[in-house]
Amino acid sequence: MIGAFAVGLVITVVAALLPALRAARIPPIAAMQDVATPDRPLTKVTVTGGIVTAIGSALLFLGLSGNAGGSTLPTILGGVLFAFIGVALLTPLISRPVVSLLGAIFAWSVPGKLGRLNSGRNPRRTAITAAALMVGIALVTGVTVILDSAKGSIGALAEDTIKAELVISGAQSGPRPPSFDPAVLEKAAAIPGVRLVDGEYGDMGKINGENTWLSATSNVAALQQIFGAKATAGDISRLGPDQMLVSSDTAKSRSLSVGSPVSVQLSRGDARTYTVTGIYASSQLTNPVVLPGAAAKNFAIPQPIQGFIQLAPGARVADVQPQVETLLADSPEVSVADRAAFIKQQTSSLDGLLRMIQILLALAIVIAVLGIINTLALSVLERTRELGLLRAIGLRRSQTMRMITVEAVVISVFGALLGVAVGSGLGAAVVRALKDEGITDLVLPWGQMALFLGLAAIIGVVAAVLPAVRAPGSTSWAPSPTSEVQG
Repeated sequence: MIGAFAVGLVITVVAALLPALRAARIPPIAAMQDVATPDRPLTKVTVTGGIVTAIGSALLFLGLSGNAGGSTLPTILGGVLFAFIGVALLTPLISRPVVSLLGAIFAWSVPGKLGRLNSGRNPRRTAITAAALMVGIALVTGVTVILDSAKGSIGALAEDTIKAELVISGAQSGPRPPSFDPAVLEKAAAIPGVRLVDGEYGDMGKINGENTWLSATSNVAALQQIFGAKATAGDISRLGPDQMLVSSDTAKSRSLSVGSPVSVQLSRGDARTYTVTGIYASSQLTNPVVLPGAAAKNFAIPQPIQGFIQLAPGARVADVQPQVETLLADSPEVSVADRAAFIKQQTSSLDGLLRMIQILLALAIVIAVLGIINTLALSVLERTRELGLLRAIGLRRSQTMRMITVEAVVISVFGALLGVAVGSGLGAAVVRALKDEGITDLVLPWGQMALFLGLAAIIGVVAAVLPAVRAPGSTSWAPSPTSEVQG
């Protein structure tokens, strides 16, 4: 609470600093005349935005080209941040041509043409109004790109790697993963049409005093036949009581080789020495250490947490799956599913995470809507004489409301379009940075991006309701010699 208060106070003071300085520079003589405020040039903000964007682009290029050494991900994330800020600063420059292009859709009528011109005549105000919406939609789009790419990569990897038609598993909802009776594995192996059954156990233990995730298997042949592991040293097709297999990454980080003795401390019992007899190529779906099935008796959960069933050629999933389900009648927390359903289950947690993030970022979009409402309300207040003159020369009340609505829709769609473009680009950069972590497929959520643009148009209409209702009521007009009828 203290941190939130401090951040809110500091941001408010910083936001008020520049307007306060500009207000202090207004000369007293200005009180004696009616002065139209001229548009300030965009040179400074454009140059600053160009420099910041160039820095971000350089960091992104450095990280994506692999020349950042061991700091690839921080370099790319830094580039994303600088590029994001740079684009925000360049928004006034971008707004004029883009808003003009978007407004052309509504230029078939006089109110539409006036709304188009009004939205483009003050690039700074348009950019500041659209920037809030741009930030919210860019964050939503970027996170969606990253998580959808992660889901696609995990699904593609599992589909290509797991050679088991049926998988026994359960969704973990607590600190301990669901498990099932080891006897299920033996009974499943006896079902006609089943070729290979593997039970996977898991626990956190210590290897030579260092915490490591350990696994045990009931059938070591599954490492090659189900998970497609390839030996890089030694033999990974068999495993004795005091032997262990390790991945190539683990062997490298722990300085292990075939024949190395390793002290292993499990959750139960005393430390025991195992000998490395084989090393296999690391992948996203293989565990760092594999112990014989007998070691699982000293695990915190001495029962299998996953089971993989490979069918013989010609066997049908529809015939075997009901029989396995019968074996799991006493374990309601786990179920058997085909490979596609298992992959969907494993990626479902990302869907929940994405929904949570989208709900949080929706608050930022709500704030952006309030910003559009405020900007339009101030714009209407500033243009009281102008609106009154338009009414005097024949612009009807409904046409005035349409003019304000077009202005709001153009601004909100511009912010959404910029947000979608920036979010997609920066999300793609982060996905590229996570390539070594297994996220190799770039997935762009085209449907959701189109939905964002459609919602932006609706947001513009909603945001224009109050200012548009107020605008036709402005009937007092007395144009001074210095006032301008713009748009």
